[in-house]
Amino acid sequence: MDELRVAVPYNKPDISLPADLVEEVLRIDGLDNIQIPEMISITPAVEENYGAFVVREKIANYLVGLGFNEIMTNSITNSAFFSEAELKDAVPMLNSLSAELNIMRPSMLETGLIAIAYNLNRRNENLKFFEYGKTYSKTEEGAYEEKEHLCLYLTGLMQEEGWRQKSGKIDFYSLKGVTASVLKMLGVEADRFEALQHPKFSEGLTAFYGSDWLVQLGTVGKESNNRFDIKQPVYFADFNWELLSQKATSLKPKVQEIPRFPSVKRDLALVVARELPYADIEKAVQSVKPGSLREVELFDVFESDKLGAGKKSMAVSLTFLDEEKTLTDKEIDGLMQKIMTTLEKEVGASIRK
Repeated sequence: MDELRVAVPYNKPDISLPADLVEEVLRIDGLDNIQIPEMISITPAVEENYGAFVVREKIANYLVGLGFNEIMTNSITNSAFFSEAELKDAVPMLNSLSAELNIMRPSMLETGLIAIAYNLNRRNENLKFFEYGKTYSKTEEGAYEEKEHLCLYLTGLMQEEGWRQKSGKIDFYSLKGVTASVLKMLGVEADRFEALQHPKFSEGLTAFYGSDWLVQLGTVGKESNNRFDIKQPVYFADFNWELLSQKATSLKPKVQEIPRFPSVKRDLALVVARELPYADIEKAVQSVKPGSLREVELFDVFESDKLGAGKKSMAVSLTFLDEEKTLTDKEIDGLMQKIMTTLEKEVGASIRK
């Protein structure tokens, strides 16, 4: 018999599947009359890319904890938002539903700005959004490429003001701090940073790992904001999620003991050329290769005519730690002297004493 048709009584609304019928037969006939095999073989389900899903959820939960809201914007957008250079490799819609939705997005920025403009027009002025999404491009005739991204969009105040505290405005360094935290949670460390030269941004950085870019972040330019009638600064970060997800899932967790010996901090104030970036100072300090140096942090920048024409003061904090012993003042003084000599030679710094 290929099939069995069964009429279910109206007083049995819980019977809707073949398995429910089997359960009824077992109940009526008796479980003791059913022969149970000695061994049951099953094929476990194997979920592909489960590690990538875990990483994605981990970062999403972290961003939500920081006050971000996840958005999901349309992958189909308006070609009028993009330059002719961008449209050369864009993927057009052959049968678009409207003139305003006629290409697959080549960039995540514009669709995010649409969401920001929508909220600003409804008096939601303090916004922190994140989005997982894809961009699309044409590599050659008949060949197309999809790239996965994680993007952050920030504008307005860091948090709502209240009677207990005031809130500062979101700026580029707010974005940079969140970006650095996300990379740290993924266990991926950039080996260099370069200034972002892009017509859509007034300032920005690109973080690299080898020849691959990890994240691009910056302040959205006025021209892009004006296109969407946005009158307040917007900050945007674009993570190369496909690459970051691969690296994060391939890394093995590292566990180490809490240091038994205390760390030592020393501050150093330098007078340098006003246009000198902090990255050059950090690079010069690291070139000394002091094995006990754990952290270099900029904590103050001061500009005044008293320092000299075209000069500024930058104060950095250096943290030293040896996991095998307590560092002595003599050892620290020797390392500091090497670092100061290197800074004088490499970046033309004069030490403020």
